[in-house]
Order: sequence, then C-alpha cells, then structure tokens
Amino acid sequence: RAERNGCSYTSHETPMLTTAIFSARPATPALASSARFAAVAVASYSDLAHPRQTSRSAASCGRRAALLSLLLLSAPTRPAGASSPASFAQMAQAAFAAFERADYLESERLWRAATEQHPKEGLGWANLAVALIINASDKMTLGVLPTGEPLQRLEEALSATERAEALGAADGILLNSRGNALGLLQRWGEARAAYAAATTLSPRDFESIPRSNEALALMQLEEPAQAEALVRRIMRRDPNFVDAFALLAAVRWMQGDPGGTARAIAQLCGGGDGRMWCARYSTEQVVLGRWTPRAVEAYRELLKEKSVQLELKNGLI
Repeated sequence: RAERNGCSYTSHETPMLTTAIFSARPATPALASSARFAAVAVASYSDLAHPRQTSRSAASCGRRAALLSLLLLSAPTRPAGASSPASFAQMAQAAFAAFERADYLESERLWRAATEQHPKEGLGWANLAVALIINASDKMTLGVLPTGEPLQRLEEALSATERAEALGAADGILLNSRGNALGLLQRWGEARAAYAAATTLSPRDFESIPRSNEALALMQLEEPAQAEALVRRIMRRDPNFVDAFALLAAVRWMQGDPGGTARAIAQLCGGGDGRMWCARYSTEQVVLGRWTPRAVEAYRELLKEKSVQLELKNGLI
C-alpha cells in the first residue's frame, strides 16, 4: 500500500497518459503508491493519482516512479510456469534492481533476456513492456507520431503485452500499460478501450489510475462530456484522488463553463492540504508530461480565466 512508498519529485519526466502513464517533461509530483500507479506514464500515462492524504497515498507521480511501483507490485514471490523458479527469480531481481537505479535500458535488456530464457513467464513479458514504453518515450515527443527506434519499441511493447495476456498475466496494470503504448502511438480510440478494460480488472485501490487515463483519452478524442462522467465517478469513489479535481476543471472548460471550472479549482484548493495542492496546480507544469495534449491545452487556457486565478489566489492565502 501507499504507506510503504513515499512520493518524490523528479526533474525529468517521460510522456505518459497519467497518471499516470501521456506527457512531456517538466518536474511533476511523482505517484509513489505501489497500490496506485502516469504515464504516462510510464504515465502514464498515466500515470495521475493525487491523493490528498499523502500519508495514505502519494501525490501524482511521474510515469517512471509510478511504473516502478507497478513493477514492485508485480515482483514474483513464486514465479509461475514450467521454467526454473530460482533462475527466473534471479533474472527478475536483477531487472528490478536496474529499474530502481534508473537504468531503464539495462532493465529492458535484462527483461528481454528473461523472456528469451523463460518465454512462459507472463510477468517477464509484462515488465519488458513497461521498460520498452519508458525507453521509447524518452526519445519522442507526445503528440508527434513516433518513428524509428521509439516506434519499434512501442510495437514490441504491444506484442509483449499480448504475450503476457496469453500467458494469463492479464490484469489492470498490464492493460493500463497497453493503453500507455497505444496512446504514445496516438491510437487514442484503442487506448481508451484498453484503459476501460484495465479499470474493469483493477482492484478498488488501483482503478482510479486507468479510469483517469480513459478520461484523458476521451478528452483527446474531444468527448469531454464522457470524460466528465468518468472524472465524477473517480471523485465519488476515490475523493483523495486530487488530480480528478483538476481534470474536472479542464473538462468543464472544454465544455464552455468557466463557472464550473472555477468551482472545480475551488474544490481542489479546499481542505487541510488545499494550499499545497493549490500551489502545485497554479501552473501548467503540473500536468505537462502527464496529460494528453488537448487536456494540457485546456488546462493552460483555463489558468488565464480571472475567476480561476481568483480561486487560486484565495487558496494560497
């Protein structure tokens, strides 16, 4: 659970569809909850949870921190399949260690070696996909179709998720990763479907991640009303997920409702930790590197609205 992992900040983010797994690069809060994971994503896009009670769950993580949490969630205590448990466990341990020290290329290499030696281990394929998505996103810009090496990595990541699913490793985390890869490929309709499927397979303490990613995909598809329905469901089921309040502001803005936008920001700035969240969400930097392009643009524009600026100012007093 979140208590086991502290949230951190990073000066370099990779694209994800929050969290958490889509986005660009600036410093954004990291999502350090092993139960929560974008990343865009990676974040991710996701990659995206912003719980108000940071003692219970960390605030909005960049895709890498989030994906690391997911990898730890998936770490095998007893490897499945017919391959040698000790051998696969050792290879997985080495790959996790590389990921933890931020050597993502080495982690990818080690997971690929693990899948080659133990092709029936679904966790190997699932975690290879995560590493591939991170390394692909490092060499591309969200909103620009990938080519060359990033494209090859993303295509391989999709194949890896299919292998993992065929081996029985399908869960909310795996399908959320698939959505992240599809989003980076700008296959938004398919990404939305993957996130929806991920939500269905996710436990209660993880479902807000793929659901928020689906909302972001819908915003990119110019379906703000549908996105709003998902965001409001997150707010009902997971009121500590602070990013949902910012998403609500953005979807109201996309629907031409500055009053509703300002009210959502007022909610974000309320509560015991409101001043902290108000400060973080007072610039577009908090969503860059995490949200889809149209969602980022909506947030950038709503910050120019006088009523929103007043709510942010009041929240910082």
